[in-house]
Amino acid sequence: YQDYCEAMSNLSLGIMELLAMSLGVDRMHYREFFQGNNSIMRLNYYPPCQRPDLTLGTGPHCDPTSLTILHQDDVGGLEVFVDGKWHKIRPNTNAFVINIGDTFM
Repeated sequence: YQDYCEAMSNLSLGIMELLAMSLGVDRMHYREFFQGNNSIMRLNYYPPCQRPDLTLGTGPHCDPTSLTILHQDDVGGLEVFVDGKWHKIRPNTNAFVINIGDTFM
C-alpha cells in the first residue's frame, strides 16, 4: 500500500509537470508547489450488481482535489457529466483515468 501511494505521488508530480508545460509555465512550477504535500488515497470496491439501477456508489460529485488518478476495475460505473447529461465511461483496466479537480481549476 505504501509503495503504491508513493508511486501514485510520483505519477501525479509528473502529470503536474506536463500540465505546467502545456500551460506555458516552467515545468517545475506546480511540482514545487505540490511536492511533499499530503495526498488522499481512497479505495472503493463495488462488486457486480444484477440491478445497477438500485445502486448509488459515491453518487454525483466534483473532485475537490487538484488531481485524481483513478484505476477502474472491469465492473464499471464511472460516468462524466458533459453537455447537460451523464455519459458512461467504458472501463479500461490497463489505464488510469486522470481528472483535473476543482482546486487545480
